[in-house]
Amino acid sequence: MEEVGDLTDNIVCFHPGWDLDTGWIAIRDSWIRIFQNTEMINFMITNTKIMIFEIIAIVVCLKNIETIVNENHISMGVIATNIFKRENINEDNNHTNNNNRWLLIHHQGSVESNYIPPNVSDNICNN
Repeated sequence: MEEVGDLTDNIVCFHPGWDLDTGWIAIRDSWIRIFQNTEMINFMITNTKIMIFEIIAIVVCLKNIETIVNENHISMGVIATNIFKRENINEDNNHTNNNNRWLLIHHQGSVESNYIPPNVSDNICNN
């Protein structure tokens, strides 16, 4: 997250069922709480849609999540919207070498009702 996030007070995050977190410190702490209280978690990303505009990119996807929390096995789908802004980076002091990087400025996840897990066994990210 530190490599792709806007590490300022401008970033916002809504985890499913949580209040709004604003600023990098609060968001980092929210992810730490999630992973500290999770015995196992697997993500499989499907239904991805990417839209790129001049300086904004929007990524919408379905996060298929298998997790164990307090010895309870949970399967859920979370519809996620991630918004990135393009930032120019100057690699030298002469400002002649411009590169772009995309920084996450907004993440929102909403639990999908009537979730049916996909019948796919690859593309799983384990944490």
